[in-house]
Amino acid sequence: MYTPSVVLTEREIRIGVESGIQRQLECLRGSKSGRETDSEYERKYNPVGPGGLWTNHIEGALGEFAVAKFLGLYPSGITEQDATDVGDHYEVRTRPKSYYELFVRKDEKEKKGDKYFILVQGSYGEYTIRGWITGFEVFDHPEWFHNSSGKLSYCYWVPHEFLSSIETLPKEAPCQEEIISSQNLLKSTKVIQFDSLETS
Repeated sequence: MYTPSVVLTEREIRIGVESGIQRQLECLRGSKSGRETDSEYERKYNPVGPGGLWTNHIEGALGEFAVAKFLGLYPSGITEQDATDVGDHYEVRTRPKSYYELFVRKDEKEKKGDKYFILVQGSYGEYTIRGWITGFEVFDHPEWFHNSSGKLSYCYWVPHEFLSSIETLPKEAPCQEEIISSQNLLKSTKVIQFDSLETS
């Protein structure tokens, strides 16, 4: 499967970092103190890495910038707290390790169930776009909803083999409920055309 690499420039990293810092400030505003934020976040979402939520939020924003750069779309996640991450219908999940899976929170079914979810892996401005899946397909697999025996928060964890290559990412919004097979896209689906599959 085609898994392109994207390297952000220093200026792109700086803008992404500023976006991540804004998210952290919003998180702090919603908590009683900065010390409580990590534990509150972990109860609701996922484990916090060694760098704390500063790192989580910054790397999340940088992953979105990497996808936006590859697709040639605006990183709309910088506009407001609940905005779609990239363009009008792409949600991005950034994970630091190659074996980490894409996750989708249960409460996202209502607001983001018709989005495409994209897994990005990497850190510090260098990322690999691993693949994508529709929200419809994620929520059609109740067996993916678990907490890895207490190691992670309860989310839908998508096995890598269910992701489709970024080459086949549709550009229609919202995504069609019928497109729930990562292997079989409808013939009418418009696929984003890339000028070059080599992206740096």
